[in-house]
Amino acid sequence: MFRSRILLMLFACGALSAAGQFHFFTGMGGMQRAEQLSVSVKARFDPATAVVGQPCAIVLEMDVDRKAVINDVQVGGLPDAKDGLVIYGEMENIADAASSTSGHVVKRMRIPARFLKPIRGNVSLVVQGMVGTVQGGSSFFRNFGQRLPPFVLNVIPLPENGKPEDFSGAVGSRFSITQRLDPDHVRPGDLVTATYTLNFDGYFPSNVFPKVEGLSKDFKAYEPKEDSRTERSVKWTQILVPGTPDATNSATVSVNFYDTLAKRYDVVRANPQRLVFVSNEAASTENTSVTVTDSAEQTENANASERPLTLRLAPSESSPVIAELPAGTPRSVLTTWNGWSRIETPRAIGWSPSR
Repeated sequence: MFRSRILLMLFACGALSAAGQFHFFTGMGGMQRAEQLSVSVKARFDPATAVVGQPCAIVLEMDVDRKAVINDVQVGGLPDAKDGLVIYGEMENIADAASSTSGHVVKRMRIPARFLKPIRGNVSLVVQGMVGTVQGGSSFFRNFGQRLPPFVLNVIPLPENGKPEDFSGAVGSRFSITQRLDPDHVRPGDLVTATYTLNFDGYFPSNVFPKVEGLSKDFKAYEPKEDSRTERSVKWTQILVPGTPDATNSATVSVNFYDTLAKRYDVVRANPQRLVFVSNEAASTENTSVTVTDSAEQTENANASERPLTLRLAPSESSPVIAELPAGTPRSVLTTWNGWSRIETPRAIGWSPSR
């Protein structure tokens, strides 16, 4: 049992102890138990020096009795938005550590953060919460509070040396990017979905797209769209239309970033992927805009699984049939185009007239 929350405010400290330990007497009913519990709290910045934009953390280390339970930890005295601080998650527990004091353990918690501008100085936090024991189905708790010794907060600017003119703002380590074409066996005029997936350990700004370079003029290309995002990955999709059989290779896709491990700017790239043309005859399609299907359309299509489904290679009645699927086949809509839907099923991916 180890819960916590963050209060980004400075608590009144008149009644708080400046000492490193706290002693409490717990009681129940009319019988007083003289059990001594101690709490010693320290804070540090992780890493010791960060750059602007780099994910970092304020780490609390609480040296407590092994049998002690810590609840409702609250922290005051943190920098705020005017100092460039962005809290991007709840306070979280990390693995306990060994204590130098016999019968004690160090419970560690972290407040994940980023700074949008440089800052350097000493920070003295105020921490309070509840400490107690749970025995025989009964709980014994008392409040504790402390102003912690100062620690150094050091966030430095990103270096100007080697900084790309089109710097994405990405900061972190272990960046990688891949691309996939679907379908990769096509006819001229077919719609191809290029999917670019970036994985990283760090920070990647929203509304930033990869650089797409070297695409043949034989392609018609629509703007990339962000498809999904997690804390460690971003996925974009881009519609490509090969106009002739010479449009065999997709683009080179890249993202630049600042590598916090190597301490320099770097670039990750996804090499072009190859299309295979099953026919030199152009598919019968019209050049109109492409839109990504919204969740309501996807739901409608999923509920339509009781209907048989014919999938064609391209969005045209004259395009070859690639699959005839029975009612009940699971399906989801990927995109819509000119009255057609591109549908994914366990057996095949192809085009079918929109409902």
